[in-house]
Amino acid sequence: VVNVVGGIYADENDLDNCILLNTNKQVVEALNGNVFLVLGKTIKTPPILDGCIKGVLRKQLIDIIKASTEFTLEESSVSPFELQRADELFITNVITGIQPVTTYRKKAFATTVAESLLRELNKKAEI
Repeated sequence: VVNVVGGIYADENDLDNCILLNTNKQVVEALNGNVFLVLGKTIKTPPILDGCIKGVLRKQLIDIIKASTEFTLEESSVSPFELQRADELFITNVITGIQPVTTYRKKAFATTVAESLLRELNKKAEI
């Protein structure tokens, strides 16, 4: 129900997506997938315990990040304010893959890490 109402809200307000929060006002996910943020060399995503979907692509991406020597993974609660401080944001799901967020609350984001991770994900799929 939340995703349907959120989708209607997004359409009525000319938004591409919405961020969902839990009862503790922490980021859970986007309407259509898991949220990841890049802070320097750390890639952070909300933990399953905060209420996000245990997505297949989320798991694959977590494995890629953990195996990386370039980035560290942090699964911990994400405040809405952290999204604005991030260097990069992206959303994952099995239909669209890795979808970079280019703007959020008037802030423009890079897409370099998302593009790099998508290449790694595609390599893994070829095996």
